[in-house]
Amino acid sequence: MDTPVTRRAFLGGSAAVVAALSLGGCRSSRRAGGPTELRLPGGSFGFPSPFATIAGPGYVQMSYIYDTLLWKDASGRLLPWLAQTVERSHDGLTYTFHLRKGITWQDGRALTAEDVVFTFEYFARQPLGPLIIAQPFGVQGARAVGVGKVVIELELPAVTFLEAVAGAVPIIPKHIWSGIADAPHAQDMAVLVGSGPYRLHSYSPGEGASLYLANDDHFLGRPYVRRLELRPVDDELSALLAGDVDVAETAAEGTSSDALSPFHGNAYDIVHATGGFMFPLIWNLARESALTDVRVRRAFALAIDRGAIVERLLSGNGLAGNPGFLPPNDPFFVPTEQYAFDPAAAERLLDEAGFRSRTADGLRRDPNGRVLRFSVVTGNSPIPAALDLIVEGLKRIGIQLRPQAVDLPTLFGRLQQGADEIALSLYPGPGGTAPNADPDTMRTFYSSRIKGRLQGAQGYLNADLDRLADRQLVTADPAERKRELARMQHLVARDLPALPLYYPTLFTVFRREVFDSWYYTPGGFAGGLPGPYNKQVFVTGVRTGLRIHRPQ
Repeated sequence: MDTPVTRRAFLGGSAAVVAALSLGGCRSSRRAGGPTELRLPGGSFGFPSPFATIAGPGYVQMSYIYDTLLWKDASGRLLPWLAQTVERSHDGLTYTFHLRKGITWQDGRALTAEDVVFTFEYFARQPLGPLIIAQPFGVQGARAVGVGKVVIELELPAVTFLEAVAGAVPIIPKHIWSGIADAPHAQDMAVLVGSGPYRLHSYSPGEGASLYLANDDHFLGRPYVRRLELRPVDDELSALLAGDVDVAETAAEGTSSDALSPFHGNAYDIVHATGGFMFPLIWNLARESALTDVRVRRAFALAIDRGAIVERLLSGNGLAGNPGFLPPNDPFFVPTEQYAFDPAAAERLLDEAGFRSRTADGLRRDPNGRVLRFSVVTGNSPIPAALDLIVEGLKRIGIQLRPQAVDLPTLFGRLQQGADEIALSLYPGPGGTAPNADPDTMRTFYSSRIKGRLQGAQGYLNADLDRLADRQLVTADPAERKRELARMQHLVARDLPALPLYYPTLFTVFRREVFDSWYYTPGGFAGGLPGPYNKQVFVTGVRTGLRIHRPQ
């Protein structure tokens, strides 16, 4: 990885034919009478091609240049984007997309079905790692029918296809990329020819600064926001107060009410959402240790006051972690065993597990002399504030944690390798998919059949869970899928291969006189990205639909 990665880089149907998808601010005070412009927090997240971005923030910067077949707005529904309509076969294995007429690439060439087919074939040939978060997984093949129709065949009738692939994979021009063999290393601005609403005008990877200008020939029309200037800043809230940017998002690990107090009233407004991130404690069950005994893991859960983490560290701006993984405000959430804070019950479980005696320094040990002392790896930029509360709570019941803080690329590398006994991680990290996205996130986090992931349950093997995870992916009936996901939540809450500690509330603070239509997309956009930078609102100027509104 050549580009420096900052903390923010890791933040960042039915069986019948689907009916055709239907179509569905304020002027800048600095440019009165001129085009609307926005100054956004920037940063170095890779080269903004579909093959060289870094994680979620890099995808967002790339999405300004490239379009997808479908896209989401503030309602959380998929809008027709490059595709005017889409049909699903009865068996769920075939999708037929009818492209809009008259779409052109930014160099004036026509965008056709051949470009879409080429996109899926080209992605499949490239050696892409998990930092490229939008890839056509599960696509068996694609073919063009004339100029404007594309038929896509799936390996399995995955119910997530429209959102995770059609609504996320950027379509690329065949005439540009067909001559490029090594896509990740093609980092000349000449290759950045998309069909999207913006063109990259200037780019400074070392500084993390860039300038996007509106594409007046975009198929939806001239974008409402005419200019996006991305500026690197150390602290977004401070930069907003100083007037350097027009919007700021609070840190993914959460924020206290004191940090937001300067923005109440005055010239600012705030939007918020909960469930876009979480902090899980992940036990490595592939290593032989006392952690393979579920009673020890349950003792951890009973000794950590998750509610106190939210109240003391975040001023209540968040939700306590759910052992069933999904946030409590998720539509698929079901109540499971919660392991309410109860140190005495934790002590009884450790007794049952054989750790009855104590060392001179108060640590529990079993008759064989095995002591409850574990290493825990976490990120260092910054070190999670909850760590001290966790260490303190576990010490009271005779468990010692020895923290090691490392930079984020090292943390996720070690997670992938299973190098540590315990990890305290931010989820989603590089993967990009929020815990409140489609609940298939439970499969990608817990199933033992997922290979090469950067985050997830380590060494956890439950055949029932694996079967349910595979089944819900192809279950078209919503009620039946909800039952399958409910069972999965009960299993992971019982087995505790990981413990979600809390879901912070994310806040986006903005200068209302510049632009006032900010929102968090329900379930995330582009397959589940959390955050406020959904390009739909920049194109239209409003939160829902495709009709572009003009400054008054």
